[in-house]
Amino acid sequence: MKAQYSTNVVEAPRRFEYWNDVVCRHCLLADSNTLGERPFDGEMRVNSIGMIDMTIMESAMHHWRRDAHHIRTGPDDDLWLAFMVSGEGYLAQEGRHTRLQSGDMVLYDGVRPFEFALGPEQIYLARLPRKSLLSRCPEAEHMTAQLIDRHRPGVMALRSMLEESANTEFSDADAAIRYSGAVLDVLALSLAPPAARASAVEKNDLYRKVLAYLQKNYTDPLLNLHVLAMAHHVSERTLTRAFAQHNQTPMDVLRRVRLQASHRALTEGRAGNVTSAALDAGFSDLSHFSRVFRAAYGCTPQSLLSH
Repeated sequence: MKAQYSTNVVEAPRRFEYWNDVVCRHCLLADSNTLGERPFDGEMRVNSIGMIDMTIMESAMHHWRRDAHHIRTGPDDDLWLAFMVSGEGYLAQEGRHTRLQSGDMVLYDGVRPFEFALGPEQIYLARLPRKSLLSRCPEAEHMTAQLIDRHRPGVMALRSMLEESANTEFSDADAAIRYSGAVLDVLALSLAPPAARASAVEKNDLYRKVLAYLQKNYTDPLLNLHVLAMAHHVSERTLTRAFAQHNQTPMDVLRRVRLQASHRALTEGRAGNVTSAALDAGFSDLSHFSRVFRAAYGCTPQSLLSH
């Protein structure tokens, strides 16, 4: 979804009033005022990409203040990322203060008061779902009003992805969700301290190792979370967290691998009956097998066998 607004559509004396209404509608409820003598001019485009709303703003210098009464009146649980493509600004939140110049990025939080003065030739303001970002980087809500180090891993890629998000309209909703998830992943990488980045790499490596293990051992009917964890010398909790990074669980993946194997055996005529297709794929409960097979493929395993 794309929307576009310009103060040129109203007469000069009403331009900032119009701008204030548009920004509050698409961003956050706050008090605002201009910081210049000349008539105010501004343009704004809004683009929704999956879980993220992207606002691209160009305007004269102005000031925003979000206080406790705004939060009560218009609560907003999202975190925001500001990317000053070109221009300058000033942000204060939670006792921290930072100045933005061209190329700088900074987080701010819609659920807490802040002040934001900005005069962007161009700035991207990305609305980020709190729960999704904090699941990737729990420290993010404590990193507001601090410039993101432009030398951190992932920052250059993040800039490119923000620019693409701002200017791309996805016709495929699933693709938009995946892309916005990738933006959150790269942002989390850019925010994470070195130890956390190393931990994320280790979890991803564990995830790949377990996937390969499942592909080789899915026929074992005794395979479960405990066995998987023991085989990889980690706790069940560590294993579960590694898969949670990919919005999966180990047992869901195991079930999918087994279903795919049984489906291939039935469609390729390698299974003499439904029982052998289930048992050979590692299922031990035939009624459970039939139920999850139908949920996954929309047909019974017996119907494939008859063909």
